[in-house]
Amino acid sequence: MTEIIHKASCMCGEIELEATGRPNYAEYCHCKTCQKSSGSSFMVWVVFDKDKVRTIKGQLSLYNSSANLKRGFCGNCGSNMSIHTEKCFDIPIGVLEDPDQIEITQHIWVKRALKHVYLDDGLPKYDEGAPN
Repeated sequence: MTEIIHKASCMCGEIELEATGRPNYAEYCHCKTCQKSSGSSFMVWVVFDKDKVRTIKGQLSLYNSSANLKRGFCGNCGSNMSIHTEKCFDIPIGVLEDPDQIEITQHIWVKRALKHVYLDDGLPKYDEGAPN
């Protein structure tokens, strides 16, 4: 049986990522840092174990956005490409080649959700991070 391969790339094509297998989960993140880094109301992250993702082309530029998080982006076009924690490698859903394969499972940091965002999709909602 062949494992699922999720391919992702930045806007200019200099960075390509590949994730193997099913993601652990996918979530809407409404935190202020995701709002700032995306320039939008929220980010949608697809979360994989770190050992399931590899960079197959280019090199991510990294930014330490907090004590436990590094954010990866393309140094050429600026596309937001990843979040790295000790255990996980998160990929924004919008850079995936086939984002419709992903089922989003929850909202986190809803206490920071902007008032124009309606959270009426029936998914679980957490004021801060989801319980692990």
